[in-house]
Amino acid sequence: MEPKLVVHNGGCHCRKVRWHVLAPTSVVAWKCNCSDCSMRGNTHFVVPHERFELLGDSKEYLTTYTFGTHTAKHTFCKVCGITSFYTPRSNPDGIAVAFRCLDPGTLSDVEIRHYDGKNWENSYNQTGISSCSKEQSAIDSTQQQHFRE
Repeated sequence: MEPKLVVHNGGCHCRKVRWHVLAPTSVVAWKCNCSDCSMRGNTHFVVPHERFELLGDSKEYLTTYTFGTHTAKHTFCKVCGITSFYTPRSNPDGIAVAFRCLDPGTLSDVEIRHYDGKNWENSYNQTGISSCSKEQSAIDSTQQQHFRE
């Protein structure tokens, strides 16, 4: 049986960027040691793009940084500089959410796994991270409707 999905709210430090994400209360988060993630202290969980929604006028406060292959889109707030989510190279069809940017109260457990971004291709092939942005089963229509409200 698939875990129940709940709506988690979150955003950046100054609250100009706000979003919600549909995910379980217990998540697997990836601590990456690539040059960007290690400098930012990034630890994130990945969801399918369809389960993530920016709220209000958040988009006007975002800017994007890319490097290397330019596949990853490192979005961050123009005001406070926090990367609360981004599009990861490992899952260009998904969204990586910084679990520390979730509002308190909906996340019950975080299992942290290591992603060796210094040896990106090997880690990609060995960890199974690419499956994180794929739907494991159909989202219950009630959950999906509640998420979009």
